Parts: sequence; structure tokens; C-alpha cells
Amino acid sequence: MPPFEFDPQETDDPDVQHVCISGELDLTNARELEERLADLAAGARSLVVLDLNRVVFIDSAALHVLFRTARTGRIGIVLSPAAPIARTVEIVGLSGAAVVAESVDDVLTGISAR
Repeated sequence: MPPFEFDPQETDDPDVQHVCISGELDLTNARELEERLADLAAGARSLVVLDLNRVVFIDSAALHVLFRTARTGRIGIVLSPAAPIARTVEIVGLSGAAVVAESVDDVLTGISAR
């Protein structure tokens, strides 16, 4: 069992998939994370919003997965400044590759502004 959970959420917009991820993202589960994100991106919906507020640890392998996925232009990230991994995400500059905001609505607004 991986040390993270992948919890799809209901959305009002049929073009948006919202997923809450919790736990630890690291080398031991980065491949599974990438496969699950690829499955989501391959779906009929156009945008995946990842809520990372409940992720308590992230290492470089998982960050690389997020950067690679962000290059598709089809993901946004919900992350509060108080979240456990917020400082790490800020330091590595993930917001340069994907919209990172505090709410799903803010992510969607940021993506439409790009």
C-alpha cells in the first residue's frame, strides 16, 4: 500500500477533474503517482486540479512527476501557504510550470488568464 491517497472529488464542471492527494510523495511511489496522473490526463476531461494541502512530504522524484505533468498544460495545483509542502513547492518554482493557488476557483481563474 502506497503512503499516499488519491481521492477524486465531485465537481460542477464536467471538464474539470479534482483530486485530493494526501500522505507522502516520494521515490517509492512516484511511478504510481505518475501513472495515476497520466490516466487522469488521458480522460475525456480537459483539466486536472490537484489539491496537495494534505501532502505531508514530497521529494525530488515526486516533484519531477509534477513538473512533467505540468508541462502538458492540463493541471493546476491547490495549495495553501500553510500546507506542509508549500515552502518546498515555492522553492522549486512549481508555479512557473503550473498554476498554484489556494482554491479550485483560483486555479481555474489562473489557468484561464494564462
